[in-house]
Amino acid sequence: MRNKHQDCLSSNTLTEYPNDRILILNSVGTVDSEQPVKVKILLFLFILVFSSCKYENKKQEALNTFFIEEFQNKVLGVDELASGMKLLPLKLGTDQLIGKIKDVCFIGDTIYLLDEKTASIYSFDMKDGKCIGRICKKGNGPNEYVNPVALSADSGKLYVLDMPTSRIIEFDKSLNPIRDLKFNFPSSDFIAINTGFLLYNLAPNSELNKYVYLNNKGECITSFVPVDKNHSPNNNSFGNLGKPFVKDENDKVFVSESYSNIIYKWEKENFIPIYRIDFGKLNVPLNVNKNRTDLFEEPYAFHSNSFVFSEILVPSFFYKSHRYYGFIPKSGDSPKFGIVKDRQYDIPFFPQWQNGNQLIAISRYEAVKNYFEDYKQVKEDSIAECFEPEHPVLVIYNLKSI
Repeated sequence: MRNKHQDCLSSNTLTEYPNDRILILNSVGTVDSEQPVKVKILLFLFILVFSSCKYENKKQEALNTFFIEEFQNKVLGVDELASGMKLLPLKLGTDQLIGKIKDVCFIGDTIYLLDEKTASIYSFDMKDGKCIGRICKKGNGPNEYVNPVALSADSGKLYVLDMPTSRIIEFDKSLNPIRDLKFNFPSSDFIAINTGFLLYNLAPNSELNKYVYLNNKGECITSFVPVDKNHSPNNNSFGNLGKPFVKDENDKVFVSESYSNIIYKWEKENFIPIYRIDFGKLNVPLNVNKNRTDLFEEPYAFHSNSFVFSEILVPSFFYKSHRYYGFIPKSGDSPKFGIVKDRQYDIPFFPQWQNGNQLIAISRYEAVKNYFEDYKQVKEDSIAECFEPEHPVLVIYNLKSI
C-alpha cells in the first residue's frame, strides 16, 4: 500500500476475492455447505455494503437542511440586513493604479489586494486606507510568480497561489518573500489553515478529489469529495462562482462549491458535510447533467457560494440569471431571501469576501459617489486629498443577527 504522504489517493479501495464457482441456494434458502468460507466472506461483504449505504443515508439525513423557497422577485434592503456599512477609500501614490482586484485577504488591521492586471500585491491600513506597501514578483525565479490567482493568510504570513506553476509562495506581513511550496495539480483557490493548506483542485479524477489537503511542507496528505462521474473540465458550468473557502469569526473553515447544495466544515483534518441548501421544486433535477447544461438558461435555482457566520448562514444563489441572497439564522428564526439593494445610496450589493464577522466588497468611486457627497456634509468626516475617483473603495458590511 502506498504511503498517504506520498500519494493523494481516494480513500475508496476495491478488494477482490477469487470466485470460480457458483453459489447455490437450496429451496429453503440455506447455502450449500460446499463453500463455507466463501459464503461467509460474501455475506460479510453484503452486510458491510448494506450498512455503509445506510450509514451514508443517515449522514445525509442528519445534515441541517435550510429550505429556500418563495424568494422570486423579492427585494431586501441593505438596512434590513446590515447593522452598519463603512466605505473605506484606498489611497494610492501618484505612480500607483489598481486595474482589477482579483482577491483580498486580511492580517489584523492590514488588508492585502491582488491586482490581476499588473500581478501586483498591495497592502493597506484598514484604519485610514493608506497604502503601506506594494510588490510585483512576476518572473520564473525562486519566490516569484507567473499568474497569481488567490491570496490567503494566517496570523502572521501572507500566501499567494500561482496557478501556472502550481506553487504557494509565502511572504511575511511586510511582503518580503520567505519560501515557496510546489505541488503537482492545477488549483484556482486555496485557504491557509494551522496545519497546512486546503486547495480547490481544477482537474479532479479518481485518484485526486476536488479538495486537497497539503501539510506545511507542501506534502499531499489526502483529498476529499469525489469527482462526479459526468465531470468534464470543458463544460460551461465548470469552476466556482464565488470563493469556495471561508473562515467564520471563530476561525472555523467551511467550503461550499458552486452548483452543489452541500456545505462542508473542516474538522479534525476532514471535511464534514454540515449544511444542505434545498430549493424545493426549483432544485436542479437529478437527471440533469450540471456539467453539460447552462443552468443560467434553465428555470432552476442553484447555489453560487456561501458565507458562514456563527449565528447566520448567507448563501448566494442564482435564479433566471439574477443573483439572490439568503439570510438564515441558525437558531431557527425566520429567514429572509431576495435580491439585495441599497435603497439609500444605490451601492451594488456584491460581497465577495468574508473577514471574521464582516462581508467585504470592492467598488469604484462612480458607484459610491452619492455616499461620499452625503458624507462630506459631516464636518468630522471627509475624503482624504490623496484619494482619487479612479481608486477602489472597500465596502464593509456588519451583518445583523436576524
